[in-house]
Amino acid sequence: MGAEELFFSTTDRRGVIRQGNSVFVRISGYPLEELVGAPHNTVRHPDMPGGVFRLIWDRLTAGRSVGAYMKNRTRDGGSYWVFAAISPLHDGYVSVRMAPCGPRFELVKRVYAQASRVEREAVLRDGMNRHDAALLGMAEIEASLWKRGYASYEEFMLQALPEEISARSQRTSTAYARPDARGSIAEVLSGTGALDEVLDELVGRLAAYQKVGNELASTSAKVLDIAHRLNTSVAAAQRASELVADSAPVLVNVARVMAKPMDRSVASLERLQAECGRLRDDVAHLRFQISLASLYNDMAAAFAAEVFDRAAPPESLTAVPLLCDAAGSCIEEMSEQVQRVNTSLHDVANLVAETGTLLEEFRRFIGQWRNLVLRHNAGPALGDAVRPIDEEISVSWEWMELLRHLGGQYESAIVPFDPAFLQTHLDKIRTAPAAL
Repeated sequence: MGAEELFFSTTDRRGVIRQGNSVFVRISGYPLEELVGAPHNTVRHPDMPGGVFRLIWDRLTAGRSVGAYMKNRTRDGGSYWVFAAISPLHDGYVSVRMAPCGPRFELVKRVYAQASRVEREAVLRDGMNRHDAALLGMAEIEASLWKRGYASYEEFMLQALPEEISARSQRTSTAYARPDARGSIAEVLSGTGALDEVLDELVGRLAAYQKVGNELASTSAKVLDIAHRLNTSVAAAQRASELVADSAPVLVNVARVMAKPMDRSVASLERLQAECGRLRDDVAHLRFQISLASLYNDMAAAFAAEVFDRAAPPESLTAVPLLCDAAGSCIEEMSEQVQRVNTSLHDVANLVAETGTLLEEFRRFIGQWRNLVLRHNAGPALGDAVRPIDEEISVSWEWMELLRHLGGQYESAIVPFDPAFLQTHLDKIRTAPAAL
């Protein structure tokens, strides 16, 4: 299977194959007439754990797209691996599959092998039925991924598809270029090329935001840790001030007042942590939808290139409008995700600014309190309370400056997105085959 090759198939809601392309036919070894009307599990390999299919069907029946590594069986008993992207479409499903080359592929093979062992033992040793064994396998897959740092299969999938698309695009950037194409084929290739440029620009921008977001999340966690320690030190300073309340009552008052911006700073940093997590999730979902749209767009270009090369009949272009519909559904979801990402970018920048203001306010109060300690000769009595505050403030300001710098990069950040512009390209691609 070449890096530029893509499998294509559509099925009804029960998984019965309706359409396939020449790559599916060549790699699987089944004639198209034998594939059409057959259940898609015709190509299921016995090594595949049932838990994978449970993960897939649970998402599809909920109306959500899914991505998964799959080991399939050829007609003569051989095998091949693909990364499959599958989406609900009209009254069935559309699937585009590519040769896996991303960094998570080897991990998946180990996870699947373990899940298969668990399922086989449950059936052979414990007499469990295959449905329940598949549920057990699904739980094993998610547990294995969790041990390796993934909160869920969803999180794994959201990272895996964009990585596979990125790895593939590095090897196939000009795979479908046909400069001599004319007419409808040229229209399809021109439209898919223009759409690719827009999607690539979005991916590049999101990659930059994701990098800043990861740095901001780790920096805000560091500042939050320092703020928690400062809060503890401020509480100690309040208690120590009470000891000299008779001779320096003003120290008690200032100690009480300076605790308020410190408490609010901690609360603001905790909100910032939560917002960073939401932003990270929203960016991951958006990248997944962009990657999905890019894959369906590539499949449309692949059909046009095959027809130009006479490797497929012109009627195979009837699949192009379906792929445009699938990409259009991705664009609708992308539009909602972009709004969430842009709102989160704004909220993160505001929270960083708010935290900086509160910590500056605390810094002024702590300065007043220390001056009062000196003025009232309370240093010997309060020395143990002053030292940890000074140490934490010294450390915190360097981290706070970094946090402000990162927050500043989000201050005017926005993901530009014009769904109508993308739909115009899709309409151009969708209508081109009708002229053949």
